Amino acid sequence: MHLIDRHAYSNRLRRVDPAQKGGLAVLTILLCLLLDRPTVGLLAVAWMLALTTLWAQVPPLAFGRALLAEGLFLLLSVVGVALSVSLGQPAATAAAWRIGPLWFSTSSEALALALRLLSRALGCAAALNFLILTTPLTDLIELLRRLRVPETLIELMTIIYRAIFVLLESLDRMRTAQDARLGYRDARRAMRSAALLGSQLFLDAYRRSKRLQITLESRGLDGPLRVIALDYTSDRRVWWIGAALVASLMLAGVAL
Repeated sequence: MHLIDRHAYSNRLRRVDPAQKGGLAVLTILLCLLLDRPTVGLLAVAWMLALTTLWAQVPPLAFGRALLAEGLFLLLSVVGVALSVSLGQPAATAAAWRIGPLWFSTSSEALALALRLLSRALGCAAALNFLILTTPLTDLIELLRRLRVPETLIELMTIIYRAIFVLLESLDRMRTAQDARLGYRDARRAMRSAALLGSQLFLDAYRRSKRLQITLESRGLDGPLRVIALDYTSDRRVWWIGAALVASLMLAGVAL
């Protein structure tokens, strides 16, 4: 989270209108969902990687680490699509193997479907990575206000996002204190320490939320939480990049 937030504030596209960056991301997501081809999803990943690293000057390692974590999660998700588990022997047309009483089988159709799902999801995740690595939350809030999103939802997003960093800091301090007291010396102590850590973190989050509510009420807050918006610039290159993006993804979806 800290790494993403740091790059969001320090990249070359920081002052570009968030509507333009959000438009590129949403356009990529829509094309990945509508065209539904593995080549489209992989090409979208390449596009977002190039825009993030070459245009925004975000280190490739930051984009790669975020996409790798998402890719591993998605890979585990599509395993259930590619594999079928049963107690009886599957049909002879499917590739199968047995582990104890269980039969695991797959087919070319299931593998093709899993590949389509994985590539499509990776393309959408790459588009979101481009947006979050180049646009801080304050800019996204300003964009949501332009789109007439309800203020209650925006306030919840703002408070939750801030609470994430505060709780991560508390979690780090608690874990350091437990390590100093040999709280993770063996498996039994580790389980007990993890349970205590979770309960104390929950109580800390509750106490902080109560203090935040009292603070806001004592200052007479009776409207939405406001943030200072930058003077954004409109980059004409976004329109050419968007046109090239749409053309290449459409060609990849039609030709292959």
